[in-house]
Amino acid sequence: MGSGPGSSNAEYRVENVKKIRRLPLPGEVLVDKGDRVEPDTVVARIALRPGIPWVLPAARLLGIDECDLNACCLKKIGDRVKTKEVIARSTEQGLYGRKDLEAPTDGIIEDISERSGRIVLREEFGREEPPISFDCAFELKCKPKDLPKYMLRTVGQEVKRTQIIAKKGEGAAFFAICARAPISGVISEVNATTGYVTIARPFKQVTVNAYVQGTVTEVLPQRGVVVEVPAVKVNGIFGVGRETHGELKVLVDRGDQVLTKEMITEDLEGKIVIGGSFITDEALAQALTVGCRGVITGTANYLNIIKSLGVRLGVGITGQEDIGTTLILMEGFGHLAMHEEVFQALKALDGMEASINGATQIRAGAIRPEIIVAFPNHQGELAKPQHVDEEVTPGLRVRVISEPYFGATGRVAAVPREAAPVETGASVPVLEVELSGGERVIVPRANVEVF
Repeated sequence: MGSGPGSSNAEYRVENVKKIRRLPLPGEVLVDKGDRVEPDTVVARIALRPGIPWVLPAARLLGIDECDLNACCLKKIGDRVKTKEVIARSTEQGLYGRKDLEAPTDGIIEDISERSGRIVLREEFGREEPPISFDCAFELKCKPKDLPKYMLRTVGQEVKRTQIIAKKGEGAAFFAICARAPISGVISEVNATTGYVTIARPFKQVTVNAYVQGTVTEVLPQRGVVVEVPAVKVNGIFGVGRETHGELKVLVDRGDQVLTKEMITEDLEGKIVIGGSFITDEALAQALTVGCRGVITGTANYLNIIKSLGVRLGVGITGQEDIGTTLILMEGFGHLAMHEEVFQALKALDGMEASINGATQIRAGAIRPEIIVAFPNHQGELAKPQHVDEEVTPGLRVRVISEPYFGATGRVAAVPREAAPVETGASVPVLEVELSGGERVIVPRANVEVF
C-alpha cells in the first residue's frame, strides 16, 4: 500500500479484477488466450445485416378469421424457416384443398398476431455480402438514360426480394413491364449510363473492446473473452455515461472541496478529473466542453446533471447515455464531502490510467459505477474483495447499495443469527445498521459493502 503510483505506502488495495467481454450475438473472437490487451483492443466483432421484416396478412391469405391464426400455424414464434416452406395451413378443406402459406424468404418467425391476423417474418442476420447490380434497363426494355423516370424506389430506400422497384407502362395494363429486386437491401445506385441498379446489404459492425488493460484468461467461442488483471477497483453510488478510459487527474486537495468551473482547463481534454464534495453546474458543463472523458466527484445536483449533460436519465438503470463525459458520484446526490478513505485512494492513483463505467442499476441485481486502475505487473499479494460475511462484527463501517437506503453509510449495530423477512417476502441473513443520522435499519447482508 503506498501514497502514489508504485509507492509502498499507497492508500489502495490491489485485487484480481475479472471482466467478461461478450458480443450480443455470435461473431468472431480476435484474440487468443494469454494475449495482453489494452482498453481499446478490439477483442471480438460481428458484422450484422439488419433483418428486414416481412409482414404477411396470413389470415386473409388463408381465408380464416384472425382469431384462428394460431391454430393454423405450423411454426411458432422463434422458429427458423426457409423460402417456400409452409408456415401456416387453413384448417378447413376448400374446393381446391387446404390453403397453404409459404415463407417468402429465409428468416425467423418474430410475431403471430391474432388481433391483426398477421405473421411477421424477419430475415436472419448474416455476414457481409457484396452489393448486387442487375441490368434494370434491359428488364424494362428501355434506354439506360430513361431508367430514372421508371423507378418506383429511389436511392436510399429499402426494398425486399421480388418487390417491384421499376415499372414501364400505365397502371395494371397488360403491356406494363416490371423489374423486381433480386435481393432484399437498400438501393445504393441507379446508373443512367449503364442502366444498372445496385442493391447493397446494409451492415453494421458491432465490436467489443477489452475495456481494461490485462490478460485474456479465457476465450468464449464466437462470443468474447474474459480479461483479468491485478487492479484497484473503486465503486461509486451513481453514474451516467458509457465505458471509457483516460488518465486520472485530481483537481482538489481535500475531499470536502467543491469542483468549480475555473479548475477545469483546456489541457484536461481526454483526462478523467477528480473533485471533492460537489461539482457545480458550470463545472459540469465546462468538463463536457473541454472534452474530459470522465468526472469523479462526491455529489452533484440531479437537475444539474440533466441540464448540463443534456441527458434524460432512465428509470432504474443508466450507462447507455450518448454523452462525451462519463460522470461518477461517490456519495450520491446532495452536497456531501467524499469519504476520506475513498478520496485518499483516488488521490494516490493520480496520474495513472483508469477505466471507468457510469452504468448504475438500483433495482433487482444492483450494478454500480466503477473505477478500475490496472497494475498488470503487480508482484505482491492480492487483496481479497471486501464484502460482509459470516464473521462480520458490530462496529464495522458499511455502505448500503440498494433501495430504500441506497448510498447511506453507517456502522453495524448488531448481527442477528436468524434470517429475517424482507420486503420481497423472502427470509435472508440481515444486519442491523445504525446509519450516520442515528436511524437503525435492518438490511440484507448482500446489500451492504464494507468501507
